[in-house]
Amino acid sequence: RPRTMRMKKVIYCSTIPTSINLFCRGLLRELSSKYEVVVVSSPGEELDEIAQREQVRCVPIKMHREIAPLADERALVQLIRFFQAEHPDAVHSFTPKAGLLCMMAAKMANVPIRIHTFTGLVWPTSIGIKRLILRTTDWLTCACANHILAEGKGVCHDLTCGGITRKQ
Repeated sequence: RPRTMRMKKVIYCSTIPTSINLFCRGLLRELSSKYEVVVVSSPGEELDEIAQREQVRCVPIKMHREIAPLADERALVQLIRFFQAEHPDAVHSFTPKAGLLCMMAAKMANVPIRIHTFTGLVWPTSIGIKRLILRTTDWLTCACANHILAEGKGVCHDLTCGGITRKQ
C-alpha cells in the first residue's frame, strides 16, 4: 500500500482580511489544489467570506494596524503558538503589522520559508521618531523574512537604498 505524502502547508497573513481580498482573491482557491492553504487575519465577517469563497481554512488572530504594544505582544505569542502547532512549510505576509508580527513569529517557530510582500512603505514620508520606528519595524521584518517581494521598483529602491535590507 503506497504511503500518502503530506501536502505542503502555506499560511497567508494580513492584519485585516481586506488585504487578503485585495491581493489574493482567487489565488488561494487555486493554490489549495496543490497546497494546504490557511489564512490568518483579524476576525470578522470578511474573514468568514474569504473562507467560504476561497474554500480555505481561516484562523482569526486579532492584530491592530496601529502601534499597540500590549496587543502586539499578545498577537505575537498567539502567532508563535499557532505556527508551532501547525508546522507550516511557508508563511507569507502582507501589510506592515502582519509582516512584523508574522515574520518574527515564523522565525521563532522555525518556519523554513518566510516571505513578506511590501505593497508600499510609510516611513519615506514620515518624520521624527515615527520615521525611526517605521524604518526599524521594516528592517526587523526583512531580517526575519528569507524572501522579500516588493510591489514595484520604487518600493524596492527605498528598501535597498534606504538601508532596510540587502536581500534581493
